[in-house]
Amino acid sequence: MAPLRVIVSLLVATLGRVAALARADPVVSVKNGSYEGLYLPAFDQDIFLGMPYAQNTAGANRFRIPQSLDETWKGTREAKAYSPACPDYVIPAEELHGMGEDCLSINIVRPAGLPENSTARLPVMLWIHGGGYQYGSSGQSQYNLTYLVQKSVDIGLPIIGASINYRKGAWGNMYSIEIQGSGNTNLALRDMRKALAWVQENIENFGGNSSSVTIWGQSAGSFAVGQLLMSYGGKTDGLFHRSIQESGSATTAWCNGTEWYQPLYDKIVDQVNCSSVPDTLECLRTVDYEVLYPFMNSSITPGPGYYPTVDGDVLPNYPSELLRAGRFAHIPHIYGTVSDEGTDNAPPGIDTDEELRTFLLQGVGFDFPAATVDHIMELYPDDPAQGVPINTGSERFADQGWQFKRAAAIVGDIFYHAPRRFDAQQYAPRSPTYIYRFNTRPWEEDTATNSTTGGEEGELAPAYKGVEHFSEVAFVFANPTTIGPWPAYRALSDRVSPAWIRFAHTGDPNGPGLPAWPRYGDGENGLNLVLQTEPQGGIYVEEDTYRLAGREYLTKWARRRHV
Repeated sequence: MAPLRVIVSLLVATLGRVAALARADPVVSVKNGSYEGLYLPAFDQDIFLGMPYAQNTAGANRFRIPQSLDETWKGTREAKAYSPACPDYVIPAEELHGMGEDCLSINIVRPAGLPENSTARLPVMLWIHGGGYQYGSSGQSQYNLTYLVQKSVDIGLPIIGASINYRKGAWGNMYSIEIQGSGNTNLALRDMRKALAWVQENIENFGGNSSSVTIWGQSAGSFAVGQLLMSYGGKTDGLFHRSIQESGSATTAWCNGTEWYQPLYDKIVDQVNCSSVPDTLECLRTVDYEVLYPFMNSSITPGPGYYPTVDGDVLPNYPSELLRAGRFAHIPHIYGTVSDEGTDNAPPGIDTDEELRTFLLQGVGFDFPAATVDHIMELYPDDPAQGVPINTGSERFADQGWQFKRAAAIVGDIFYHAPRRFDAQQYAPRSPTYIYRFNTRPWEEDTATNSTTGGEEGELAPAYKGVEHFSEVAFVFANPTTIGPWPAYRALSDRVSPAWIRFAHTGDPNGPGLPAWPRYGDGENGLNLVLQTEPQGGIYVEEDTYRLAGREYLTKWARRRHV
């Protein structure tokens, strides 16, 4: 993605002087003091960026649960730029906004001029970014909330948009005997709950309704939403009231324990010369950030990365067991996947049965027995017509590997489609649950022209990717610069984003002018709403039975991946 899109961070630079002439920048008081945001005349919105919801996580607060803000101030502080991203692998968002440990921040986007003393409070949609739990930030251009807030005003259902940074990778998910014993586990999830607590304390001063907060995320952000639903066995403490999950479950990622993490922790301790002291965790807090940073990034190779763990506290049991027991928040849910989830995760170059078997034994199964892998391969035969991307017939996309489509079907079902079905089966008997399958191949801009206007410079994403992971995000965010220039794509977004907005208001995505979306449990086999453009046949309802035998078998073996 080009970093020059029409995004909030660039509107700050280009419209600042105009805003000063058109309307005074907004000021809002929070518990600790007052913030001056920025008025955006192009959207008639107020934005407040980079406001801390917890203390700096450096030094004594490194590898420690998020600490409450402990200062107050007089006058106003500026909230006109994104904070640095929390540490991770460097990507364009980090290059744009910086990166460091003073990163636990929240951004607010609202319709302009909401008075602090108004009794009409707006629902809040709080976005949790993805990135495999290893990278990403709220400042990425794809997560610009201004268009979604504008859409909410246009349809007469205004919302407040919020987004947060949280600690990722080893910084937010490190685990070891030392960390378990100190009680500083699952920092990423604790960060998110801390941000939600800040919302409860302060959002009414922005015009928001603290009793109507929807947590919402994609990919790892969706994993996180699922994990927040089951945190403390389903205890929400009134922090949130609805959930939206886009492509990811609490059972997607691993929940490895000390057997996996201890060697990684010990390696970092040794690399920064902390192995000879009595308290290695305390020693890590004294190491300069610049010294520690490269070792934190390199320590996971090879391996799945750092994810939340079953610590007996935030996560009291395996997610699959918590789901079966109904120990999750019984609130309304939207949850879905895109049709071709596996194309982003299937490695290129798998040509033979033996190569696929080796990959499943070593690359995704995480100790699947050999007989299990053999049965998986029986359930997913080498038939390109049954592979992923779907509906591509006998085309093999052989330049990606002769069995690429077969591998993509398996990988997508292991990590996304099977967990989504299992979760929906647990949610639906207890809560209003609405499931979708997004089925429109995304548009990609022509980066050679560096287009930033949503013009004609672009084309469909590569055919072998199909409706790939992340395809729905632009349509939900209602961003015309990333949806694409075609009327059918704009029309689909005009049906998708309003459904999300209405759900944030009512807990039900149905409403005037929107497609009829049944609850998942209204059909014996579960019902999905297929979201696609009119030229593709339009939006329709399907039974949740695609690749059913494979998904059900993979669900039985999910615990072998420590979920």
